Amino acid sequence: MNCSDKYLFRTPFEWRWLHPKYIGTWLAVLLLFFCAFTPAFIRDRFARSLASLLIKFAKKPVRIINTNLSKCFTHLDQAQRNVIIKQNIEVFLQIILGQGELVFRSTKHIERRFDVDGWHHLQAVLDAKQPVIFLTPHLWGLEYAGTYFRCRKVPLLCFVNKHKNPIYNWLAVKQRSRFCSNVYVREGGVRVMLKGLKEGKHLFYLPDEDHGEEKSVFAPLFDCDKATLPVLNRLACASQAKILPMSIAYNQTEHRFKITIDAPCNSEDKLDKEAEARFLNQQIERLILKDLSQYMWILRILKTRPEGEERFY
Repeated sequence: MNCSDKYLFRTPFEWRWLHPKYIGTWLAVLLLFFCAFTPAFIRDRFARSLASLLIKFAKKPVRIINTNLSKCFTHLDQAQRNVIIKQNIEVFLQIILGQGELVFRSTKHIERRFDVDGWHHLQAVLDAKQPVIFLTPHLWGLEYAGTYFRCRKVPLLCFVNKHKNPIYNWLAVKQRSRFCSNVYVREGGVRVMLKGLKEGKHLFYLPDEDHGEEKSVFAPLFDCDKATLPVLNRLACASQAKILPMSIAYNQTEHRFKITIDAPCNSEDKLDKEAEARFLNQQIERLILKDLSQYMWILRILKTRPEGEERFY
């Protein structure tokens, strides 16, 4: 068996999923179906009305968001953080309620939802027949960005996190495999990434994920130190790929997504691990600062702490 085939994520439909214990899941899928055909301005208004309710009852996620903001932006007081938290939850709800579009709506409909800046940077690399590594932090709209690129015939390596609920796994694979042949579990890691890049596929690389202390090094992220995995430069050099910073934001007023593709980074410099970690975190900062409300502050990005430092979460 090919080493990458071993990490293929296959989820054929199973009739046992129609058991009554999954009725809540199927109701959620039905809601996403109806929301997919609801005009975005109505759906967004409904999502905004739910934000205050979610903030009131989702104590743990809100606490994580507040902790991340307080550690990264020490100059912000609680009132200022509360404004960002509300905006962040609103964007999350608007995007999650619209995500059924990626499963149930047509390619033309999906493409009409986007404005794009900097496509010429990507086109120049594609014309040179080089693979692309999109450098991006965890932004709420990333699923939309990936689907948009696949609609535009830009082949992406697709990875999925396994859920405990098998129906969510099936739906996630169904969504991502609409426009690509294979979906992989994240355990495939660098080997699957490198093989895919050498085959001419392209990749989203998210350097803000906390991979633990063993392989990471600490570098500043805003006002805090963050454990960062410095492998992007080696991955790019080994595959002859170009690194393109990329961000996506949802405009709550125009009810549209905007993708911004920046000029390529120089991946030929032989950076040591500490220098690469600093570079990656600087890119994360720059892309997040475009709009704080678009970032997944709910993630435990500061989970790993230097020796002797108290844990945040």
